[in-house]
Order: sequence, then C-alpha cells, then structure tokens
Amino acid sequence: MARRSGGYPLLQFFTWATMGCFNPYVAIILTDRGLDNTRIGLVLTLNAVVSILAQPAWGLVSDKIRSVRKVFIFCLAVAGLLILLLPWARSLSQLVVLYPLILFFLSPLAPLLDVWTYQGVSNHPHSSYGQLRLFGSLGFAVFVIPLGRLVSMWGLNVTSYGFALLAVVSMVISLDLAPVRANEQTVMRPRLLPQLRLLLGQYRYVSFLVILFLAFLAIQPMFGFHARLMLSVGGTQEQFVWTMALAALSEIPVFLWSKKLLARFRPVRLLVFSLFVFILRLTAYALVREAWQVTAIGLTHGVSFALFLIALVHYIDELAPEGLKSSALTIDSAGYVGLSGMAGNALAVCLMDRLEIQPVYGIGALVVLAALALFLLSLLPGRQKKHRQADP
Repeated sequence: MARRSGGYPLLQFFTWATMGCFNPYVAIILTDRGLDNTRIGLVLTLNAVVSILAQPAWGLVSDKIRSVRKVFIFCLAVAGLLILLLPWARSLSQLVVLYPLILFFLSPLAPLLDVWTYQGVSNHPHSSYGQLRLFGSLGFAVFVIPLGRLVSMWGLNVTSYGFALLAVVSMVISLDLAPVRANEQTVMRPRLLPQLRLLLGQYRYVSFLVILFLAFLAIQPMFGFHARLMLSVGGTQEQFVWTMALAALSEIPVFLWSKKLLARFRPVRLLVFSLFVFILRLTAYALVREAWQVTAIGLTHGVSFALFLIALVHYIDELAPEGLKSSALTIDSAGYVGLSGMAGNALAVCLMDRLEIQPVYGIGALVVLAALALFLLSLLPGRQKKHRQADP
C-alpha cells in the first residue's frame, strides 16, 4: 500500500491543510483588492473555465502514464510556486491571469488525491477511503484557525507563504508513498480513446454528469459566496474562519463511519440523502439573520458535502472501466466543480445585483430540488431492467 502505513493519513492531512491556505480566501483576497461582485464573479468564472479543462486533462495524463503520484507532485509544486506571486498581484488584469493559472495546477489535486487514496486502500479490508479522508478534514480544521489569527495580525499575504510551506511538506510525504502496485491496476495498459468512448457512452455516467451539473449550479455559488453571506449578516472574517473550521470538523464523523454507511445504504441512497440536506442547507441560508446562524448551518457540511463525496467516489468507481478511474473522476469533477462553478457564479452574480445575496440561496434550493428529482427519475430505467431480468 505504502512504504509506511501512515502515509495516506499524513498526505490527506497536509494536502488539505495546504488547501485551507487558499480555498477559503479566494473571495476575501479579491474583495481586499477592491473588486466588486461583478469582477469577483469574473475571476471565479475564469477559474471555473480553467478547472473544466485542467481536471480531465491531468486525469488523462495520469491514466496514460499510470501514475497519479507523479502528476500530483508536479501540479502541487507548480501551484505552490505560482501562489507565491499572489502578494504582488493587485490589479484586475493581474488577478484574471494569475488565479486561473494557479487553478490549472491546483484544481486537479483533490480528485487525484481521492483516486490515489481509493486505489491505494481498495485491496486492504481494514482501511477505507472515508476513514483516510477524515484526516484531510482534520488537517483543514487544525490549520485554518491559527492561519486566520495570523492573517488578522500580519495580513492576507500569510496565506500564500503558508500554502507554499505546507505544499513542500505534502510533496515530501508523496515521495515516500509507493505507487499503486501493478496487481492493483489492470495488467495491460488500456487504450484510452476506446475506453473513454465506452465511459461517455454509459447512460448512467452521462446522466449523472448532467444532474450534478444542475445541482452544483446552486451549490458552487453557496461555497464561493459563503464569506460574503457571513459579512452581509454582520459577521467578521474571524467568524468566517471558525465557521469553515467547524464545517470541516463536521465531516470527520461521516468519514469515520463511511464504510458502514456504504455497506448499509449503498452510494445511490447516500447521494440522494446528501442532495436533500443541501436543499435544507440552502433554504436555511436564505433565512438567516445573524452570523451565528451561518455558523450553525455550516455544521451540516458533514451530512451534505462529506456524505456526497464518499458516495460520489464509490459510485464513479462502480461506473468507470478499469484503467480510466482517474479520468472518470476528474471529468466528473470538471463538470460539477468547473462547469457548474462557471455558470453558477455568473448567474449568482447577476441575481445578486438584482435581489441581494440571500434570495439567491433560496432559488438555489429549488435548483437542487429539481436536480434531485431528475436523479431519482434517471434511476428508473436501471430498476425496470432489473425487474425484467428477474421475471421468469
């Protein structure tokens, strides 16, 4: 599995600690640079466009060379170097170039890490993806709070230096992790183009891509404008940091019990439940009046996003052919993170200019409700086929 049994937990811990120096601060840094909602939406949209291209591209490279580790280390190293340029990027013209460039190398890291961890423990009955992924949530929560205090004392540039430092630690851990052994992959190198056609020809996979795109039209702006929501109801930057930390900690019980949840309920049912919780979460955000309420609602992050993530990784693994696991997950991620983020952020900005921020969350709840209904309908052909096969 790894040269040291502690490799995967450590990699999850420090990779997500690294991410915690960047992801929560994108909108905050853009606001600090003096950008309004429209210009922030432009940068977020460009980030999403780049993610759409980068995630499947790096996934295909990973499958082609049969090494997630090499691609992961390369992307993390380049992203770390580029982020060190952020303190000197002040104007819109600089930010619309630098942020998408960072995202080209940063956005594939999460799905690649998911694939690497899942494949690395797939043949080890005492380990599971979810039980290792919880260390990522812990790393994010442990580092985001002291980082927030450092930002309060020394400014936002601390986030760039923290990212670069933690990225080095993550790369050192990556180098000490053995690649997935040959007997854990297909023995023969697959021909990628026929396999990709097979994947994209699957009704279940393609319909799932479409449904996730629709759902995350609302969910991605919920994440992207979370800090703005906190500030709009009188919260502070420090309260937002604590909200992010507590949300990350709420993921840990879900990841800890993921193996039992999957065995009892299967990925499809968990996906349905997580989307239902997202509907409730968006509705609640539309009704908040005080900052503590935003924090409290964030505690549902575990039973919404964490539950969605573990179900997604297992569901995609069931659908993807051997030799195309990385591509399947990164293509999916490009859809619900990149494409949905691009379209969702653009729509959210337009609506916010007319309706303010909270009514947009209410509209988002209706969008996710529609996506959930479509997902349930998309499962009917498979169930009807099983019933026909069961008939004598």
